Amino acid sequence: DDMFTRLTPLGPFHPPRVETIVNTVRYGPQLTDNQRHMVRSLVAEFADVFALSTREVKQVDFIKFRLSIPPDTVFPKKVHQRPLTQPQREYLFPVLDEMRKAGITRFIPADEVKAVASTVLVQKTH
Repeated sequence: DDMFTRLTPLGPFHPPRVETIVNTVRYGPQLTDNQRHMVRSLVAEFADVFALSTREVKQVDFIKFRLSIPPDTVFPKKVHQRPLTQPQREYLFPVLDEMRKAGITRFIPADEVKAVASTVLVQKTH
């Protein structure tokens, strides 16, 4: 946990954190050694904009996302979820738990549900 210091008094430029970020970023093979060194230095200089986990994501107060939905719109409240496979559950449930711990999502009472949709997990191409 020595590297998750973005939102702590140690700050986003705590050396173990910066080192982890610089080593986590993927640098293309087409870069020369000099270019790679310059890019790594740039990543270190802007280490405060990287989040190593969802715990380091913070809310911003300079933008609000608003949907323009007519008040009489009715959304589906019954989900037609296909059962998740065991590997999907093993991936998704810890991610959801981490998002709850980070304050990104939360459980809500059933009477607050406005809409539901199926969860679709898509494998990344890379």
